[in-house]
This record gives sequence, structure tokens and C-alpha cells, in this order.
Amino acid sequence: MPEQLYCELCGSPISGRSYKVTIEGVSLTVCEKCYRKQTAKVQEKASLQEKNQRQPSQTMQKKPQPKIKQEVELEVVEDYAKRIREARERLGINLLTLSQKVMEKETVLKRIEQNRLRPSIDLARRLERALGIRLLEPVVDEAQIKTSNIEEDSSITLGDIVNIRKKG
Repeated sequence: MPEQLYCELCGSPISGRSYKVTIEGVSLTVCEKCYRKQTAKVQEKASLQEKNQRQPSQTMQKKPQPKIKQEVELEVVEDYAKRIREARERLGINLLTLSQKVMEKETVLKRIEQNRLRPSIDLARRLERALGIRLLEPVVDEAQIKTSNIEEDSSITLGDIVNIRKKG
């Protein structure tokens, strides 16, 4: 009795003829249903390529530019260790469970809770989602704060800035 073949794409048993197809450089034995789907995809791609070659003016049209998101620099809050430990205890989960949720080593999280290691921005985001807390805040440029305070305070006069020397 011949050995039962299974489709390497969908996993169903192959009854009748099996087909060999190459998908992304891998040769697979597939059932008739998967074979038809794959040949339909190949024909669709070929027709799209042919259509694009016949109508170059349409493909050369200007594509809409994606909106540029203004990147905000973030930093981890100073009391991150306390916030993480309190949130974890409030949720009643141990370090092992938290490490599995955020896909990080337990020892790394332990060092973070002991304030011996500052988490990366990526890890801080994962911890925020897992624990429901805020660990990131926008970076505040101190020079920018000073200039914005001067602009807001319209009562500054020239006398506030210039030192006047009196003759003896």
C-alpha cells in the first residue's frame, strides 16, 4: 500500500495527483487545490507586470507622500524602578510572569527594579503596556525652556538686561 502524501502547504491529505511547485525558491509537493491557487497568483502577477510595462505613464505618476510624523524624543522617568515594582505588585504577578509578558530575561527585570539598570525605550514601552503605567516622558530641552520663558514674559525691559554704571 503506497504511503499517504500530505500537502506541504495546507497539510491536507493528497487524494489523486500531487503537484510540485516552487514558492520563494522552495520546492513543495501540494494538492490540486493549492496548485490552482498558486498558478492563479503567478498568472495574476504576470498580468500586472505586463500591464505596468504597457502603461508606463500611469506607473510614473506621483505617489502621495506619506505624512511625516514629528518624532518626539522620549526618556525614561527617574523613578522607573519604583513605578515598575509597585505596578507589578499591584497586579499580583512575579518577575517570571512579567518577563514572559515583555519577552525579557528575568535577571534584567530584577536589575531594573533594583535601579541598577535603566530600561531601553523599547523595553520601557513593553513594560508600560504590560503594567498599565507611564515610564516614558518627552525630553525637555532646558535652553528651549529659558527662551520660551523670556518670550512669554513681556515685562522685561532694556534696563533688566543692561547694567548701568554710575560715574564716581
